[in-house]
Amino acid sequence: PSRPLAPSVPTLHILAASRSVLRDGEPLPLTRLEFDLLLHLVAHPRRVFTRLQLLNAVWGYEHAGVRTVDVHVRRLRGKVGVDVPLVTTVYGVGYRLADDARVTVDRTG
Repeated sequence: PSRPLAPSVPTLHILAASRSVLRDGEPLPLTRLEFDLLLHLVAHPRRVFTRLQLLNAVWGYEHAGVRTVDVHVRRLRGKVGVDVPLVTTVYGVGYRLADDARVTVDRTG
């Protein structure tokens, strides 16, 4: 008997110059901050960021509540879909790009 094929993990393709994201070729509408957060995490794979570090790097300031980061991560995960591994929570520390995230970046597109 044949085994069922494992479902493929969708790929995200970031077009940095046009500030757009495609999920398996389909446009994914992200806000400016969601896009910036995704691009920052993708630019630093395997690195764990605290909420304060993300506020500094993505928002450009530290004076917003650190829970703002949680809200944007939750919204980003929701838009990308539960079938796409993207942002991993490192409990007690912060967030990082998931090891099995399939993301490509086109800096010219």
